[in-house]
Formats: sequence, C-alpha cells, structure tokens
Amino acid sequence: MQNGEHPHTWRRYGHGGPPEPWERGAHRDLDRLSTSYYVNILEMHRRILAQGPSREVCREIDELFTTASRHKHEIDYTLRHWATPVERARVEDRLGSLMRISQRLHRLLGAPDPELKPAA
Repeated sequence: MQNGEHPHTWRRYGHGGPPEPWERGAHRDLDRLSTSYYVNILEMHRRILAQGPSREVCREIDELFTTASRHKHEIDYTLRHWATPVERARVEDRLGSLMRISQRLHRLLGAPDPELKPAA
C-alpha cells in the first residue's frame, strides 16, 4: 500500500484512486474533439450509404457506426462527472477509437482524410 491507502479505498475506486475533477479546459477540449469526430462519422456514414454499397460494406459501416455511437455516449457520460484515472484512460481510448473509425470510413468512401494533410 502506498501513501497510507487502505485496502477498502482501492477496492472501492479501483487501482487508479478516487475520482477527481477534470483539469481546466480539458473537459471542453475532449468534448469538442469527440463531437467533431462523431459528426464526421455521421457525415461519412450518410455519404457511403448514399452510394449504394454492397451488403458486406453496409454491414461493416453499420458496425462501425454502432461502435462510434456507443463510444461517443460513453465519453459524454464520463465527462459529466469527476473521473478516476481509469475512466480518464478509457476516455482517451474511446477518443482514439473514434479517430480510427473516422479514418476507416474515409478510406471506404475513397475521400482524402482531412486529418492527414499532404506534406507541402
């Protein structure tokens, strides 16, 4: 045990410790970033389905969209309250997942990903 922690404390909150408030501005930045990725995913989802893709591609797109929606809701929920270090790490993981889904949908559409700007 470190820093005088008692076993009941880490069992209650997990190994990361008790919840703490978000750093100043971090809450807003994470919300804006996750929302921008999610809006991009919504647009890509609409554009790909408008092209009339094969059944296999439709299934993959729907799975990606469902995962993105679940991760966005999880991020939103976690940002509503103080978070443990484990919950903060999960938000970062879910944000990374939204980014990868956005990139995958851009590749499926054949459109250049706005995040990957060509070197000048």
